[in-house]
Amino acid sequence: MTAGKRLIFAAIRTNSVYDRTNLVTIRNMARPYDDEAEPWRGAETPEFSCLLDTIIARRLEGKPVVWSMGAHVIKNGQSRYVIEMVRNGFLTHVSGNGATSIHDFELAFLGETSEDVARSIEDGSFGMWEETGRYMNEAIREGAAQGLGYGASLYQYLSAHPEKFPHYDDCVFVQCQRFGVPYTCHISIGTDIIHQHPIVDYEALGGTSGEDFRHMCRSVAAMKNGGVFLNFGSAISGPEIFLRGLSLARNRGLPMQDIVAANFDIVPVTADSRPPETDPDYHYRPRRVLIDRLGEIGGEGYLFHGLHQQTIPALFHGLMRRKEKLDAPFAPPKDAGAEAAQSLKLYPVGVRRSKFRLDQDTPPDVDAAAGPAGAPHHRVEAAHAGGPAGGASEPRPGTWTDPQLGDLIARLQEAKERGCRVLVSLGSNVAGSGVQPYLIDLIRRGYVTHLALTGAACFQDIELAAFGHTEAVEEGTLKDGKLAMWKETGDIVHGALLEGNATETETEIGTGCGYGESIIRYARNHPALFPHIEDSLLGACARYGIPYTCHITIGTDDIQLHPMSDFAAQGKASGIDFQMYCHTVAHLEGGLFLNFGSTVTGPEVFLKALSIARNLHYPVHHITTANFDIVRLGDYHKKVGYEDWDYYYRPRKNIVHRPTSLGGKGFHFEGLHEETIPAIWEALVEAGQAT
Repeated sequence: MTAGKRLIFAAIRTNSVYDRTNLVTIRNMARPYDDEAEPWRGAETPEFSCLLDTIIARRLEGKPVVWSMGAHVIKNGQSRYVIEMVRNGFLTHVSGNGATSIHDFELAFLGETSEDVARSIEDGSFGMWEETGRYMNEAIREGAAQGLGYGASLYQYLSAHPEKFPHYDDCVFVQCQRFGVPYTCHISIGTDIIHQHPIVDYEALGGTSGEDFRHMCRSVAAMKNGGVFLNFGSAISGPEIFLRGLSLARNRGLPMQDIVAANFDIVPVTADSRPPETDPDYHYRPRRVLIDRLGEIGGEGYLFHGLHQQTIPALFHGLMRRKEKLDAPFAPPKDAGAEAAQSLKLYPVGVRRSKFRLDQDTPPDVDAAAGPAGAPHHRVEAAHAGGPAGGASEPRPGTWTDPQLGDLIARLQEAKERGCRVLVSLGSNVAGSGVQPYLIDLIRRGYVTHLALTGAACFQDIELAAFGHTEAVEEGTLKDGKLAMWKETGDIVHGALLEGNATETETEIGTGCGYGESIIRYARNHPALFPHIEDSLLGACARYGIPYTCHITIGTDDIQLHPMSDFAAQGKASGIDFQMYCHTVAHLEGGLFLNFGSTVTGPEVFLKALSIARNLHYPVHHITTANFDIVRLGDYHKKVGYEDWDYYYRPRKNIVHRPTSLGGKGFHFEGLHEETIPAIWEALVEAGQAT
């Protein structure tokens, strides 16, 4: 792969946020002591009562209660409830994602937030707000220069400029830090609107959010003898960051006992039983982390269902009723930097059982003439404890179809014939499904012209190239302190980023290479470390000269627990990749965007890139988008409301509908990756032979 072209953001046109029509205002923000709470049937359950008692008991003991949330907590007007729980001593740490901080920040200075995305995405004005982007990027850059975290950087900026923020008292991250409660922000590079502002500094974003991740890990470690983790509407980053914090603490010898976790969401997943891996409910991160994984170390998890405007008031009022009966005050929270019994210990990849392994006895390339039977086979180990050591499993083309598949195949063929681009986005479960050979061959045939991966997907692809296997069998790794503690993978990734950052390649944000480009350069410079590169996607992208970009979340990727982890460097490298990605999207007219299993990063990065492209007057109007997942949406064209869980499923809005409103067509296909990707390959091969 040659150095990819990058889109320059300097010419982006921003608009004043004061001229924007907003969907949420501070005038209709909930008032905890005045409003009548909406009824929620979960409030009467013994599980909820037990959770309330546990929170009170842990706080009386001076133990942590950590709050994690997604952006809809703020958008649904629940800020004051969170603030009052902080003021009353119920919460000892509050965290959110990037969008959470943006809505909170806008409410503080504007008194309103939440634009009409469906309308603004069409003219390229989506997210292009001067004051929001400038103020927040200034705050983060200034804080990064002082070694502050993201949340502390925002607080410092607001404290220094109170005249700009008339609604200071209703800002969650301000009030948390006024009362001595840390507020941390955990971002994904390229997913937030401030990442598309002309003055964005990805290195500062990565460095400050990385510092917040370290702070979160200290708060989780303080749960060594008990604590509570509450997660409201963060479907991926909240649970995954909590899991990494638990693993780090277990690795350092802390007991991490008597921990209770509760998830509040409208996704109808229960904790009654463990579903099979072919069921969408299995892959719902709050269930996997707070029920399955926490259970490994003796913790207890709950999954509560309801809208935030029902569940959060119920939690607050339930806690207040219990607090009023207490004679003793809450003990002050203990130092989040709980002492560790031992230093960090990394483990060699060679001692690990992996779910997916390459079969080196089979030729790696798909035989173009042989058709589906020529696809290579791979060995997939049983993922469950007590299962067989190694059962044979192989991709089986021809077992999955969809009435709309023919339409998509025709569009892929037409795009190739016309020289249009095909951007493919991959989530973390693709590597373990054994479909690399099909994707590699699609790259070879010219049906994929840019491959974009989440941090986890990139990590797994690198492991395939280096070791021939990936995805650790999960059972026991958290208890043993081995989860995400694999030495050689971290050595490779951080070594590659270190070398890439030191190159003299000029970019808009300084010198250095992108994340994917750094990995490919490193593989070329150290070929002995990558004996299986021909069986990897990074090898295929390098061989056929197409962009290979990585779009990370700070704190969720396994390599980020490695002692070499430099979050500023990771943020900068992934920011360069985002600019390369934007260049591809700017030239996607007549082409396709296909997303496999990335439910947040993939759709959000794509929507931001599309807005940037249209803002810069690139004519990206007639495109085809397709989302592939096992999530069952049914009729995905029907109108859904705020009370429906699928309203919040990002690919539905940000892949299927919004990007294609000016032309083209959006699809949603339901199926396992080991079904859908081989079926696409088979259909394209057969169509090619027919012509």
